[in-house]
Amino acid sequence: MTIYEQLKEVLKERKGDTLTSTEIIDRLISKFKTNRSSINLADYCYNRYNYGISFNKHLFIYITRNTYRFVGENHPYTGLIFHKPKGSEQESVVGEWDNGQLFLYKYQTNTQETIGISQIKKLYEEYLEILRFEIHVLGCKATELRHLLGRLGEFFCVLYTNGELAKVTNQHGYDVIKDGRRISVKTTAQDSNFISINKNTFDNFDDFFVVQYKDDDFKLLFYGPKEEIPSPRTNGNIYEVNISSLKKISLL
Repeated sequence: MTIYEQLKEVLKERKGDTLTSTEIIDRLISKFKTNRSSINLADYCYNRYNYGISFNKHLFIYITRNTYRFVGENHPYTGLIFHKPKGSEQESVVGEWDNGQLFLYKYQTNTQETIGISQIKKLYEEYLEILRFEIHVLGCKATELRHLLGRLGEFFCVLYTNGELAKVTNQHGYDVIKDGRRISVKTTAQDSNFISINKNTFDNFDDFFVVQYKDDDFKLLFYGPKEEIPSPRTNGNIYEVNISSLKKISLL
């Protein structure tokens, strides 16, 4: 039996379970006397790509380096596929699954293509669950979860505009691209005060998109060309836009 067949045999009663790599490998050794050094569970994951290994045998969803969820063959998986090139410290996205259908990007080792809308929807829902857990279970205030809210705002913008998530976030001054126009996304949980824009990146985007998180929902306050941002005032190296001004526009 191949290692792939051995894995299916020893885990056939554990479908849906999350197991440690030690537990899985010990099962193989106990039943089949498999050589420990020949077992690489990442080779059989839906969401991990190893260059040089045929990507056609899938049994696990990679959780951490030592944790895997066994879902079996032909699982209707939706999610991104990650690859860490040899010698690199950074992972890249080389493909995706959409309800069990595989899409490997053309240049798997050096290019990250546009992440599909189905993946953004999945990520949006998962991030929302985390946000609600942080707020309702752990008691965090929404205003303390700026990074989480910021990412949700970007996903919201992609879904609202049917645009594309920028490949490199927080670098060029924009977060989403739609029909060649660069969109800067701002997300706030405040009901008043202001939204700030860095003057140094003002020339690097075309449109402005402001989302407010309130009452467990996201509301669009403004979406339009940066030239139409209402009454921005200068404060040092920052433009400040009153949230109240944005609300008035959203009610029109």
